[in-house]
Amino acid sequence: MPKLLVIAAVLLVAGAPLVSFAQSSAKPNPAATPETSTAPGKLTNQEIKNRLESLGYTQVKNISPTPRGTSAKAMKGDKPVTVVVDSAGKIIDER
Repeated sequence: MPKLLVIAAVLLVAGAPLVSFAQSSAKPNPAATPETSTAPGKLTNQEIKNRLESLGYTQVKNISPTPRGTSAKAMKGDKPVTVVVDSAGKIIDER
């Protein structure tokens, strides 16, 4: 009978990390927006704006998701343009 108690204790202790691991999983935040999202490969609106401005675009506004990526209105020189930042981070100027 003591061997059975030792085996039960070993199994109980060995199973404890698995139980606590399963209970500690984080739930995704459904209220996350592009401004607050930190998903890998996903740029925030502010990051997109900063990136476009570093490439010479001005007056960056109307940043919104589209099926092709994230779209924004901006000025390049004296011309209004629409740019799309695709999922790979490539910037497509749609003049």
